[in-house]
Amino acid sequence: MFLLKFLMKVLLLPVMLVLFVFRVLVKIGIELSSVIVGGLILIVFGCIIYAIVQQMWPSMWILIAMETCIIMVTFGAGLLEGILQIAQESLGIFMRS
Repeated sequence: MFLLKFLMKVLLLPVMLVLFVFRVLVKIGIELSSVIVGGLILIVFGCIIYAIVQQMWPSMWILIAMETCIIMVTFGAGLLEGILQIAQESLGIFMRS
């Protein structure tokens, strides 16, 4: 049993390394793009308000769809980082056992 567990730990080491690298890359991507995406969200939101004031309803719906897509991509990146962190911590707990 000890040998099997040791073999499993050795095989999981590269998986933990890959998870760590992906998590760091996603975190760096989120940090670097947060200013740009935040500015883009503000600009699109300003355009939505302008479209409402000018009563350009088709343009407003297109801008709302754009805003929703931007927010969903940002949420998805954060969710991916969280899932990678949970997976890495779970494997770390197994490695320490």
